[in-house]
Amino acid sequence: MKIAVITDSGSGLNKDQAEAMGIHFLPLQIIDDEQVYLDGYDTTCEEIFQMIRDGKMMKTSLPPVGMVEDLFHKLKKEGYDHGIFVPLTSGLSSTMQNVKMLADNNDFDLTCIECHTTCYIQQYIAKAAKQLVDEGKDLEEILERLNNSIENSNTLIIPDDLDHLKRGGRLTPLAAALGGMLKIKPVLKLNKTSEGKIDTFSKVRTMSKAMKMAVDTFADEGIMDDYEVVVLHTDAKETAEELRDLYFGKYPNNDNVFGFIGPVISVHTGVGCLGLQYIKKV
Repeated sequence: MKIAVITDSGSGLNKDQAEAMGIHFLPLQIIDDEQVYLDGYDTTCEEIFQMIRDGKMMKTSLPPVGMVEDLFHKLKKEGYDHGIFVPLTSGLSSTMQNVKMLADNNDFDLTCIECHTTCYIQQYIAKAAKQLVDEGKDLEEILERLNNSIENSNTLIIPDDLDHLKRGGRLTPLAAALGGMLKIKPVLKLNKTSEGKIDTFSKVRTMSKAMKMAVDTFADEGIMDDYEVVVLHTDAKETAEELRDLYFGKYPNNDNVFGFIGPVISVHTGVGCLGLQYIKKV
């Protein structure tokens, strides 16, 4: 069986990065009034951050139907029998359902992986899937190993404010209600227990307490050196570096990643947001 691995731009990858890894790529869309950008094709994190700071009220949308169908035609022409699609969680987007429907309509066998989150965990699962495919593992083993890692993963989010997430409807009602509370710094979760939706994890008074709570939570969950831990941010490098130093100063043995939350996710988090993720290595 010849298996293709596909992901979307929620992973934080752009087209060139994905293709360099042998992963097929679908861009989500960022919409600013009448201007439509293909995430990972004609946008960068820095450009989107600046647009948010300029007060642009952007929206996001699914990958263009024509691009999805063109990809399936291309894969069939190249002799692929099956695809493994690693999209951002279905709790935040209908991309998974839409792409699966288009695969069925175009007679292409596609297995979708629910990662219950996005950003680096989504990216890691796509890269691991490609590695297992290249090693010649069969589909059943690949899916079992990927899902085992997903079961051992977590995402905590510390937004600077909740306005962007509230406007985009990506919060649970309880989490959205926090937006009206004064002097509250929410720590949010995005994982299997929240069904891929952004929900309240805890409430504290300051950013420093929120960061400490996130670090202590990961420590309590027994994150050892067989995990990858990642610190991500939307145009909040100095604060993110504090979080990185706080975590890896205590737990230096974890493989670590530091970088941006991707453009399409940043539209919903706004700038100043921090993310802390872990996933057990495949």
